Amino acid sequence: MTTVLLIRHGLNNWVGKRLAGRTPDVHLNEQGRNQAQMIVSVLKDVPINSIYSSPLERAIETAQPLALAKSLPVICNENLQEIDFGDWQGKTIKQLRKLKLWKLVHQEPQKFRFPGGESFVEAQERLSSAIETFLSNHPEDEIVACFSHSDSIRLILTHFLGLPLQNFHKIAVDTASISVLFSKNGETFVPYINQIIDKPFGNIFKKD
Repeated sequence: MTTVLLIRHGLNNWVGKRLAGRTPDVHLNEQGRNQAQMIVSVLKDVPINSIYSSPLERAIETAQPLALAKSLPVICNENLQEIDFGDWQGKTIKQLRKLKLWKLVHQEPQKFRFPGGESFVEAQERLSSAIETFLSNHPEDEIVACFSHSDSIRLILTHFLGLPLQNFHKIAVDTASISVLFSKNGETFVPYINQIIDKPFGNIFKKD
């Protein structure tokens, strides 16, 4: 079976405060860099064949320690990008919550397009297509790691779980968490979601 590890980037100073989107030069903070090292310790014995990443700095910086440990390149893939938030990019969460459209984002995201940006439907098609390409291009005995963003990973998981898009906000994807999907005999399964690597119960790769 082909296994895909969906890994959210580590913590940065924008998380929970401001919509970073595709803003350049958003880097991991100290805790985020520590999380990137924890990912290495969790995955050190996992035979990863390829490492893909969103081209944004915070994703690449999270992927680099693992790539170094595995002697693999980080392959940037535009389709693993964060959603294009358009005119909302860079605004604070406090500002956005005051907008009338904020409710639509959470209640009916399948109908919403970010002003000057992407719709959730378009983003989900882009992201799920990227994962399907990885599943097609890699043999069934390979493991690939994909470093991306919270909403991006939620949309991917929602697609492969066969859930309505309006439910994607109900899936938790914490910083530096690992979610897993695999393809076998033409079917895709999602055995793990939001495994938090810096919590004792989150280490799905720990050997007893």
